[in-house]
Amino acid sequence: EYCYAGMFSGCKSLTEAPNLPATILAVWCYQGMFDGCESLIKAPELPATTLAECCYEGMFISCKSLTEAPVLPATTLVNGCYSSMFKGCKSLNKVTMLATTDVNNSFSQWLYGVSSNGTFVKAKNQNNLQMGANGIPWGWTVIDYEE
Repeated sequence: EYCYAGMFSGCKSLTEAPNLPATILAVWCYQGMFDGCESLIKAPELPATTLAECCYEGMFISCKSLTEAPVLPATTLVNGCYSSMFKGCKSLNKVTMLATTDVNNSFSQWLYGVSSNGTFVKAKNQNNLQMGANGIPWGWTVIDYEE
């Protein structure tokens, strides 16, 4: 179940991530994959539309050079799927998340410690996200996704 968890964790000089084409994820599959990759400036595309419990948990923790999150196209979330995903990404200033549902603990600290201003792009019919590190960061502009 922990297929790629922690695979590049601590690779401080990694600047670009490999392609991750999976569209259906397993439990914990990308957990902590790029944790501490401080030089990562480009995240891989994450085309998955079927998520699993804690699948992206802590995937990009402390990726301090990352400014834009990959588009998160899944519309249905599961427990812990985005928990701590971008925690400590102090330069992150753009997130596009297209979920239309929310599940308890889906967003636990997912944007804790990101830039104090940025743009959050959401699905047009998503109106349930709270403000703060467990939702949309305070000080960010919120816009609807346009196809």
